Amino acid sequence: MRRIIPWIGLILAVLLTACSATQAAQEPPTPTPLPPDPALERPTYTVRRGVIERVFTVTARATPVDMVRLAFRRDGRVNIVSVSRGDVVKAGDVLAELQQEEALDELRRAEDDLTQARRDLESARLAKEKRIKERELGVERARRDLERLLPGGEADLFKELQDRLEAAQRDLRNARDDASWAKTSAEEALRDSAEALSDTQKAYSVAYWNWDWVQRYGTDPDNPFIKNEAGVLVPNRLTEKQKEEYRDKLTQAERALRDAERNLEQAQRARDRAFDDEVVRVREAEKKVEEAQRAIDTLLQGRNKVIEDAQRALEQAQIALEEARSETLNSAIRAVENAERALEKARRRVDDGRVIAPQDGTVLAVAIEPGVSVTAFEPVIEIADPSNLEFAATLSAQQMRLLSEGQSVEIRLLSRPDLAIPGIIRRMPAPYGSGGSGAVQDRDATTRFQVVDARGQQFEAGVTVARVSIVLERKENALWLPPEAIRSFEGRRFVIVREGERERRVTVRVGIETEERVEILEGLSEGDIVVGS
Repeated sequence: MRRIIPWIGLILAVLLTACSATQAAQEPPTPTPLPPDPALERPTYTVRRGVIERVFTVTARATPVDMVRLAFRRDGRVNIVSVSRGDVVKAGDVLAELQQEEALDELRRAEDDLTQARRDLESARLAKEKRIKERELGVERARRDLERLLPGGEADLFKELQDRLEAAQRDLRNARDDASWAKTSAEEALRDSAEALSDTQKAYSVAYWNWDWVQRYGTDPDNPFIKNEAGVLVPNRLTEKQKEEYRDKLTQAERALRDAERNLEQAQRARDRAFDDEVVRVREAEKKVEEAQRAIDTLLQGRNKVIEDAQRALEQAQIALEEARSETLNSAIRAVENAERALEKARRRVDDGRVIAPQDGTVLAVAIEPGVSVTAFEPVIEIADPSNLEFAATLSAQQMRLLSEGQSVEIRLLSRPDLAIPGIIRRMPAPYGSGGSGAVQDRDATTRFQVVDARGQQFEAGVTVARVSIVLERKENALWLPPEAIRSFEGRRFVIVREGERERRVTVRVGIETEERVEILEGLSEGDIVVGS
């Protein structure tokens, strides 16, 4: 191209000379300008300072804050759908149910079985109470029969001996209880004395070595050195009064140690006496019981078979009473517990075939109708409060790693891209945030954006769509160039800087990169002219 340009200029000059020979004779020739070199018309860019931001943008859709997706917990065919889109429901309402006649029959049988098991338990309890009452009456009759047969009938002698035996038995029980209590108290006192002795020994050791230190060095054992006015460490000398105080502490510690040792010895002797007293008192009480029993046996010796039979009858009545009282209702109770577990299992099976509203709200969507087959844990109904909306978007793991809950965002509705609505990231799914850990049928893997100020705009769940922008990085007063001004070669970033008529290559280090601006960290200065490619 450069070879053609001189020839064109020569031809134009000849033509101009031929056409205006007269004028050429009178006026000097005018030089014809050459067209600019295309190489010199490459775009140039000026290095500037300003704000540079790296922004992440995602499309989100308006959705209720508390939306719950409900599902059956087992496979089946739908029998009843009790709600339609837009219905208002209360927590606990049955919204849909599978065909589950067999499960309902099982539930009714379980309810009947539990009712019968409870009746059986009550009957067994009443029967036990009746047997106890009857055997108590039997014991009372046997005792009266025996008392009538004893010499003298209501004889004072036998009654006295019987009372003496009962009193001796009570004394034996009391002796055992009192001795056990006294022994326990003595052991506790011994432990307390041992602990007190250990504490006083420690206190004596401290006082002893403190006084030894004072005698040896004459300084405070707790703080031997102090800084004087010049900031130099000097011995912390004690006054005679202070030394006397340490001597008094040692004397007091010695006295306390001797007292603690005496207390320990006394506690040891007291415990030994308690052990000895327990043996003596119990043996004496047992001896009195044996004497009282022998006195009654002596009274009854030599009596006829009728008295012996009456005695045996009383013993048997007492044994029968104890058996009745110790009789358990374990089998009946176990039957009730088994029936309750069976009923709970039947209820769970029926509830698994139902969709039950966990909260108050409005039905947003119903994806089933009677007769269709459904799969367990596949959401079929959505309920929420449609007046409380936010925006939701599904992000990749790589995207969520760049964000955090509480981060500010800018929301622009597709219908109003000119209006910026402020918001924050309210919740992100686990493990990137606090959400996404609910029940299986209600797991939410979306990132939620809360609207801080709606700016008068109305949103519709599932319909309103917006672009959400999050500033990932921002710098003020940063040097920047457009991306097309920067070149790359074998991983190295560089630019062509124009300085007058010269151009030179400059290696640059970049920072934040966006579609419109690239931050220049090193290599250029504000105002530098860069030639584009």
